[in-house]
Amino acid sequence: MATARFGFLSANFRRGPHYDDFLRLMPGEADVEIIPLGLWRESLYDLKGKTQEHIERTTALAAEHQWDAVALMGAPMQVQNPEHIHALRAVLGIPATTALEAGAAAVKAFGASRILLLTPFDDGLNALLRDFLAAEGLDAAVPAANRDDTRREDVASTERMSADEVRRLASDAFAEAPDAEAVYFQGAPLNPLPALERIEADLGVPVVASNPAMFWHAAGLIGARLPSDVPGCGRLLREWPEPR
Repeated sequence: MATARFGFLSANFRRGPHYDDFLRLMPGEADVEIIPLGLWRESLYDLKGKTQEHIERTTALAAEHQWDAVALMGAPMQVQNPEHIHALRAVLGIPATTALEAGAAAVKAFGASRILLLTPFDDGLNALLRDFLAAEGLDAAVPAANRDDTRREDVASTERMSADEVRRLASDAFAEAPDAEAVYFQGAPLNPLPALERIEADLGVPVVASNPAMFWHAAGLIGARLPSDVPGCGRLLREWPEPR
C-alpha cells in the first residue's frame, strides 16, 4: 500500500529524545514527521490562549508537508483551550486527532472504563485531564503529583527517568488502583515505551501511551490499518483493536 503521511505537532520548543523510541515502533508503511511549534518554554500554563497561533502554524505546515492526517501532541494545550481543536478542524481540511482524544479512544477499544492515568504534570493539569476523561466516560485514578506548577525543569527531570524507574512507578501506582482495567501514560516525557510490554506483563492489563495512541487513532481516521511487528510495540500497535 502507499505510504501514509502523518504530522505530529508538539507545542514544545524542542524535539525530545523520547520521540526516537516512538518512531522506532512505526511500520514501514507510515511516514511520521515530528515538529515542535515552540509555544511554551517555561511553564505548560503558558499554552493558555495560544489557539490562533497554533492553528496558523498547523495549517501552514500541513499544506507544506502534504500530510494525510495530523496528531496534536500535548494534552495541556487541549484542556486549557477547549475550543482549539474544533476551530482547527474547521479550517484544516485533513483529519486531526489529539493526545487525549486518541488515548481515550484507545483504552475504550480495549473495553476499559476504569483506568490508571500517569503523567509528568502537576495536580492542576491532572485535574483538567481527569475531567476531560470523565466526559469521555472514563474513571481515571491519578496519583498526586504534589506540585503546584508544571515547568520546564519538572518535565526535564521526568524525561531523565530510566525504563526501570518508569516500570516501578507504574507498578507502585497500580498497587494503589488495583481495579484499573488499563494504564494510560499521557505526556511523552514520562516515557514507558522502552518498557511497554514488560509493564503490560507485570500488571496484566493493556498499557496505552499517548504517541502510539495518536498514531493508531490518526491512521483509523484515514481508513488505514497499520499494525506494527516491531518488538516491544505493545498490545495497541500489535493487536490494532477496532475503536468502540
